[in-house]
Amino acid sequence: MTVAVASKSIVAIRICLNGCVQGSGVRPAVARLATSLELAGSVRNTLAGLQIEVEGPADRLTQFQSLLMSSFSSSAFVEQIHAAEITPTQRSKFTIERDSATGPLTTQIPPDVVVCQECLKEVNDPNDRRHSYPLSTCSTCGPRFSLIQSMPFDRDQTTMDGFTLCEDCRSEYESPSDRRYHAQTIACSACGPQVWLADANGECLKAGVAAIIATARSILTGKIVALRGIGGYQLLCDATNCDAVGRLRQRKGRPAKPFAVLVASLTEAQRLAFIDDEEGDALTDMTNPIVLLRARAGDVAEAVHPGLNKLGLMLPSTPLHAKLLENVGRPLVCTSANREGEPLEFDVPDAETILAGIADLWLHHDRPIARPVDDSVVQVIAGRRVTLRLGRGLAPLPLDLPPARPQLAVGGHMKSAIAWHNGSQAALGPHLGDLDTVRTRERFAQHITDMSALYRFEPEAAVHDLHPDYFTTRHCSESDVRTLGVQHHFAHVVAGMLEHGLLDREVLGVSWDGTGFGEDGMMWGGELLAVDGTNEYRRVAHLRPFGLHGGDIAVRQPWRIAVSLLSESMADDAWIEQAASLWRGQPVASLRKMHRQTTNAVSSTSVGRLFDAAAAIILGIHAVQYEGQAAMRLESVAASSSEAGYSLPFTAGQLDWREMILSIWDDRLAGVPPAVMSARFHRALAGGIVAVAAQFPELPVVLAGGVFQNKLLTELVVELMSDDRERLKLPGKIPPNDGGLAAGQLAIAVMRERASQRSLQITE
Repeated sequence: MTVAVASKSIVAIRICLNGCVQGSGVRPAVARLATSLELAGSVRNTLAGLQIEVEGPADRLTQFQSLLMSSFSSSAFVEQIHAAEITPTQRSKFTIERDSATGPLTTQIPPDVVVCQECLKEVNDPNDRRHSYPLSTCSTCGPRFSLIQSMPFDRDQTTMDGFTLCEDCRSEYESPSDRRYHAQTIACSACGPQVWLADANGECLKAGVAAIIATARSILTGKIVALRGIGGYQLLCDATNCDAVGRLRQRKGRPAKPFAVLVASLTEAQRLAFIDDEEGDALTDMTNPIVLLRARAGDVAEAVHPGLNKLGLMLPSTPLHAKLLENVGRPLVCTSANREGEPLEFDVPDAETILAGIADLWLHHDRPIARPVDDSVVQVIAGRRVTLRLGRGLAPLPLDLPPARPQLAVGGHMKSAIAWHNGSQAALGPHLGDLDTVRTRERFAQHITDMSALYRFEPEAAVHDLHPDYFTTRHCSESDVRTLGVQHHFAHVVAGMLEHGLLDREVLGVSWDGTGFGEDGMMWGGELLAVDGTNEYRRVAHLRPFGLHGGDIAVRQPWRIAVSLLSESMADDAWIEQAASLWRGQPVASLRKMHRQTTNAVSSTSVGRLFDAAAAIILGIHAVQYEGQAAMRLESVAASSSEAGYSLPFTAGQLDWREMILSIWDDRLAGVPPAVMSARFHRALAGGIVAVAAQFPELPVVLAGGVFQNKLLTELVVELMSDDRERLKLPGKIPPNDGGLAAGQLAIAVMRERASQRSLQITE
């Protein structure tokens, strides 16, 4: 927005910017631009964003406005800009000032940013005073969200407040010509945080550069190291050393779930995985996520990603990571530092205590972490970057919701993440983990308190899932605020609507996942919902229900689900002996008898569980060690094929899987390769979606739920709807899994509140 100023000798304007405009070097950029044009005034961070007051000749103010937006770094994002003419005050220079910091927070909290190339260049330059300083940052890179204690973003309101600047850093900080001008995280080896290497007894073995070199040598001998990164500790070991990876799995209690791998550069990543342009952009992005990629054969140990054709790769987030990789010269396993199921460790004393028995060594630093944040995970699907885990670099994620009362949405039980509205802005918080353990539940409660303080609000309402046994549901029921229960799959669809700006439209939502509590008491998971502009829904189709004998046991033993589906698909029991041979040692006949005699088994419509059953038949899997393992393995073996899928007819409001299960079983007996069967299975599911979508030709089709983390399935839907591609709305920044559930819950509450207010106004 440009304000036309009158043709006076000296004029002045006030410009207010809102969005991600703090922690991105915006104030220094504004000051440089104003100074270069010989304009006077000031710029300051405020709770509402960034406020600029500038005065001088009218022609130069016009030039200032035209150049302003192009002067910012790529990490800045301006959502709104307001400008107005004000009275000149005859100032003589342009300054960066402080704000009083009172009132509600309306500007965005800046996320953590990967180390920039300029900082890496300095760290690698023997003639630079920051040579080998592993925690170097500048005005455009480094930790933000993880070290902010209060807004606006100024040094004394971050965890860097305890580090007094040396004369050299002070000079850079105060010099408008320096790229660290008003860099709030500025530091060097003389005045900033330090790194050191400690053993299992907490004894310091080495410090500074020597600590990094010693750590690298230890990793090359097979040691496991806990490294303190931006948002918490990471466990590292040599990704090419099978024994080291195996020990890490055993100690961490993670027998099969894949590990991420840290590499030094895009070139190194290309040696380990097939990477297209979109994936390369994601890998080198300033948000620095783990990117799921199609793995090449060899180089890393098979135990890094057992049974899968995908590999999660990431580049260094700090100079510390970069220098360590330089000294190791090999890819490193890089995984969250915790015991499986526990929260991420981030404090030095806790890390040494709780990670004892997992790590051999600890590479610490003493820059305090205000709040832990795990690494983000993304995958490129149909050319679109999809967030699978919202974390460092991406969180907190702003949500485009209208003003509303201060409120909180607590998500589900798995992949826990919360969302909030402080009355002025809404956001989705980072991944916290599954809420199965006491420590993770404590972290969840602490996180709510922390976000309420950081965003300056007290929740007046709380939104939760309908499942009565979720910890989040019980947490809300024990609070003193008004609560709202929202159906699980409805929330998934609305999160997708929010992603695409469709909250005022009617859509067909395809909400497929592992499980969610249905309003009829059944475990849903294969739902197709018509959701209208007032955010009410009707269930227009779903997967044919089937029994889950054993309840949660069936989730860990997918052969049980396969027996249930085969029992309902087969006319006789001739298959039982062959099934017993396939899942050797499992009581197939007994379960078949139970299925015949029992009518009170848990009933489910879950597509996630259908994947489990298909994997049990096609791959002979009888047990899994983590959620989604069977589906991931099934996707990994699928052949690239355009042949027809299995039959999955849509009749009487149901996608009937019985004919498909019969065909899979027949193909198994006929020796059809698993790759072909998997491809046919995926194509059948994609065809089922298209068949239902054809019944609602006027509606956008929103894909939501954890099943759509499956790249093959999602891209098959895109392929089959290529003639109608504009209708199809894919996942994006908001995770399609339960990590995005709170965003949908919050949107439902906000839109219902607005609808209620409109109704009241009409009545009055």
